[in-house]
Amino acid sequence: MRPNLTAIVVSWNVRGQLSRCLKSLADSTGVKIKSIVVDNASADGSADFVHGNFPDITLIRNQTNRGFAAAVNQGLAEATSDVVLVNPDIELRPETLAVMHQRMYANHSQRVGIVGPKLIYPNGSLQPSVKRFPDWFDLFLILSKVPNLLPNLTKRYNALDLDYRREQIVDQVMGSCFMIKRACLDDVGFFDEGFWIWFEEVDFCKRASLQNWWTLYTPAAPAVHTRGASFAQSSTTAKQQALRHSIIHYSRKYFGVLKTRLLFPAELMSIISAPLIDALNLKKPTAAKDF
Repeated sequence: MRPNLTAIVVSWNVRGQLSRCLKSLADSTGVKIKSIVVDNASADGSADFVHGNFPDITLIRNQTNRGFAAAVNQGLAEATSDVVLVNPDIELRPETLAVMHQRMYANHSQRVGIVGPKLIYPNGSLQPSVKRFPDWFDLFLILSKVPNLLPNLTKRYNALDLDYRREQIVDQVMGSCFMIKRACLDDVGFFDEGFWIWFEEVDFCKRASLQNWWTLYTPAAPAVHTRGASFAQSSTTAKQQALRHSIIHYSRKYFGVLKTRLLFPAELMSIISAPLIDALNLKKPTAAKDF
């Protein structure tokens, strides 16, 4: 039977979590799934583990870490059906993907091109996973790290007023579990590889909205998200460098070169603060796509 859903998992040195993720994919009910793992040159034996224990999974071995967007595109190139991107730190319930797929094609959802589930922490509490599209000032604040001290400054962007109990059309959902309708993918195209990590799903949702595709958040499909296992292995300095690159790239695309140049003071604050945080050992676990 031809799959009606292709699951793409990008992996980098998370063998333990990858195993649990792939098992949860295999245990999914109500959908016919083809699974693809794109391994970004893991050094922990992840690729060999997949090859030896999940023979039905298509495995793509990269010789270097190509970043998230490029690796996703390698998986997309192999897909002919609707697609779901699943981070290796996600564990699905058996019904999650079937519910997301059903909601994508519900009668009221003809223009729904992207669906995000209700993300929960391992302890069962809600994990915020919806944001609004950032404006230029949001990008300035994110770079400057001011919201770390004054979170209400980005209340609109972080959608702090969102009722997560209600299914609704939103601007963007977290890319850790991210379903895309085939027709939407054909219209919007693949992920922008100018984003090495961070903001690639924001950009995809933005491009989809400009093509009149909607993004749906549904609380009816829960998924457990452990958060940031891959990127937690990087230093704060490396993470901030990747984040700066993505914010600058996003700003150039949607706000132009001149306004992007005005981000320089905030960018400088980010450059200065990251090594200080590393030196003081103040970093804390954060989601690979949480900012």
